[in-house]
Amino acid sequence: MSTDSKQTEVNRLIQRGIVFGVIWIMGIGSVIAITSAVQAKKLIRESGGVLEGNKRASLSMLSGIAGLAVLLAVFIFVLIYRKH
Repeated sequence: MSTDSKQTEVNRLIQRGIVFGVIWIMGIGSVIAITSAVQAKKLIRESGGVLEGNKRASLSMLSGIAGLAVLLAVFIFVLIYRKH
């Protein structure tokens, strides 16, 4: 695979991660954002610094983690304040 096609793949993974991290979709989008970020970071790491996008991949991972944190907070809130 050429460097250009690898860079395109990294960009696609990062874009997908950020979009799904923002959309959230009850936590599923957050999981997709995290997995996309991990895949992009792996490609960047394996390239030896040739590929770009490490900061954007970190942003994708952060948005996924934030989405999961919101889901966890909602879940805890529901558990604490549910009616018996």
